[in-house]
Amino acid sequence: MEPSSNLKKYYSKNPLKKICVKLFTEKIVKTISRLKIKNILDAGCGEGFIIRKVLKNIPDIKINGLDMNQDSIQFAKKILPNCKFTQGDIINMPYNNNSYDLIIALEILEHLKSPELALQELKRVTNNYCLISVPLEPYFSLGNLLSGKNIKQFGKEPEHLQLWNKKQIVNLVSQYFNILSVNVSFPWTIILGFAKKN
Repeated sequence: MEPSSNLKKYYSKNPLKKICVKLFTEKIVKTISRLKIKNILDAGCGEGFIIRKVLKNIPDIKINGLDMNQDSIQFAKKILPNCKFTQGDIINMPYNNNSYDLIIALEILEHLKSPELALQELKRVTNNYCLISVPLEPYFSLGNLLSGKNIKQFGKEPEHLQLWNKKQIVNLVSQYFNILSVNVSFPWTIILGFAKKN
């Protein structure tokens, strides 16, 4: 299996990247731990690293994962055999309305041609909260450039179809969720929202 960009990130030997990822995951866990919730869906769970980190800190919570990549799902099942993982698309999730107290979608929206469709689906499936993160531009690309990555693209990740600064992503997410908090864990913007139900 060719390692995914997510897998490479969590197993990076770059000390600066390791610090950034550690601070990011700690911020995610801290945000989740403040909520009174019983279940979580990690939509775009990759290999399950965030789920594992959350369960280590909040062991009594129920977490399921969804991802398009079958290899990532198989990896996640091996490291988290007690969690349920489903292969599926964030734009058409196989869940009923209001199925989860919290949905997390971390570093997913920037990969989508139509992130609005994903936000609409996240709003449909969550009963309350949604936690979203995206790369903070232009700093994410600048960090890549300074580290010698993607130089011909001026640091831009080829997989990223969307580039947002903090204001832009907040404006987009606020069309679907009431914004409860906005944080930066460099180089990512993290938004916690409460679903606007019609």
